[in-house]
Amino acid sequence: MPVAIVQIALILIIVRSVYMTFLVSQRPKKPWLDLLHYVSVAVVAMSFLLH
Repeated sequence: MPVAIVQIALILIIVRSVYMTFLVSQRPKKPWLDLLHYVSVAVVAMSFLLH
């Protein structure tokens, strides 16, 4: 699989995770497990992208 496709996919995962983190954090009662899940997905995708 070409490296560019994997990099684009990782960037999309990061963007989606950051967007969902923002949306979930705006709720009055925060679902902390969901919030931590989106943050951790973004962190893992970022680590794969930087290696």
